[in-house]
Amino acid sequence: MIAFTNKYVVLFLIALVSFNLYSQDTTQSLAFKKNRPVKTNPYFYRPDLSYQLLQQFRLLQEANSGDALAQHELGIRLLLGEGMAADTTQAVKWIKSAADQNLSAAAYNYGILLMNGWGVDWNPFEAFRYFRMAANKGMPQAQYVTGILFTDNLIVPRDWEKAFYFINLAKENGYQVDEDVLNELASRVRPSFVDSIKSGKTIFDQIISKDDVSTKSDLNSSDQSPVEKSLGLSFINFDALEDTTQHEVKDIELINDLSRTDIPNILDTLRLKDAKSIQEITGNDQIKILMELCNYGSPEALTLLGKLYEEGIYFNKDIITAASYYIRAIRYESFRAPFLLYKLTQKQNFNNLLQKEIANQNADAMFVWYGLSRFGYNNEIITNEALRILQSAANLKHIPAMIELGLNYFTGDYLQKNETAAFQIWKEAEQLGSIEATIRIVVGEIFKEEDYSNSKRLVSALINFAEKGSVISQSALGVCYLKGIGSVKNKALAVKYFRLAAFRGNRFAYDQLKNLYDELRPPLSEFIFK
Repeated sequence: MIAFTNKYVVLFLIALVSFNLYSQDTTQSLAFKKNRPVKTNPYFYRPDLSYQLLQQFRLLQEANSGDALAQHELGIRLLLGEGMAADTTQAVKWIKSAADQNLSAAAYNYGILLMNGWGVDWNPFEAFRYFRMAANKGMPQAQYVTGILFTDNLIVPRDWEKAFYFINLAKENGYQVDEDVLNELASRVRPSFVDSIKSGKTIFDQIISKDDVSTKSDLNSSDQSPVEKSLGLSFINFDALEDTTQHEVKDIELINDLSRTDIPNILDTLRLKDAKSIQEITGNDQIKILMELCNYGSPEALTLLGKLYEEGIYFNKDIITAASYYIRAIRYESFRAPFLLYKLTQKQNFNNLLQKEIANQNADAMFVWYGLSRFGYNNEIITNEALRILQSAANLKHIPAMIELGLNYFTGDYLQKNETAAFQIWKEAEQLGSIEATIRIVVGEIFKEEDYSNSKRLVSALINFAEKGSVISQSALGVCYLKGIGSVKNKALAVKYFRLAAFRGNRFAYDQLKNLYDELRPPLSEFIFK
């Protein structure tokens, strides 16, 4: 059985999007493993329609006179280029001015800008301060965000009770909160605390001053869109996902995990948006899309394909092929595949069948034999024997084996480091039609170069691969934007790609993300981890 040594983490990710002066497109948003629809424009809150009707000249007059509502409205118009030329610098100035006058909508929107690095330096700690300000003024959207931020363990130390308090408060103030969000949080706090919330009195009443709370909610009925439409709120529970003694993998989890790829409307495209069972995967077009995702190195699709083979859904039942998909998914740090592979290896006939297929020169079986050793499922297999079997599978032109063999040469993990041999193997796999090998080549070329003269073209390729579901491309892009490889240094974009990859289980990306937070962490008690 594989040994899990990583610290359990609950990760909050704000999904970033590309920003320009005229428009912004949000990525698909998720919260507490729940899929959310995509909105083409960011959800900036506007509290007073009358200010939207003011003429530009009069609006500027009102803003210059110090009217916070006018300042906020002017900032939004400048940000989005509505009725005037877009000017990000001026937009940020006016929105911040309104926020600093305690206008909750402006504080909330300025928090969005800070969290995403739109027109202002990325600063999640300042963003938290402004979200908290708006929450204290009674804004339900900000209360919800503040609650989520208490789960991430990145900005402030995780506090399940404060998270429950704020999210429940948002619901009471009219914000649409899914019951499963509250139920999941409720399961992590003391029952007596939940009871105190329901009774209307808790120790956290002191968090929000009665004098500060708005007595009239400025949340219009038409504006009850989830906060996730402007902020991708993501909740990863490594504890539940990796505990092989506790977690059973459900079909709905395998389906919804496809949303982690950050491909817009992927569940709609696959006709799986409302699916409850993988039995609903019956069409050739669905399989074609899933296969393409696998080719780009999507751990979610690889895990799902493995399950289809294991259960004999669409494909003929084949537990060896299923195991090979699970191992490929584990290579890309799938949450679900380790448990599924472990359960599969415990089946009575698995080992006998595996040995038989290896004797029959089944390359999939050879790859699985290696994978069981490599990832700790069978410690009785000698490393040299596992590598010999992997080499045999690669000689049979088994593409996953070729990619894995090249990776061993490139990293020097199991073999003496030899980048030339790695690229030679990957290029041979690429000639056989492997997109996965092409991605390995591009990532490898970026990080082996010293002058980075060709990196701009390679970064462009990585962006394309990331859009097709490649998790290692997302992680690599984070490094590129952080270090200015093939691009201008951009910490906000680095954070974006690290978040996307970390949300899918990439530990390297999460570690990089945490380092970025720690480098910026203010020496204030509320942000210090004990």
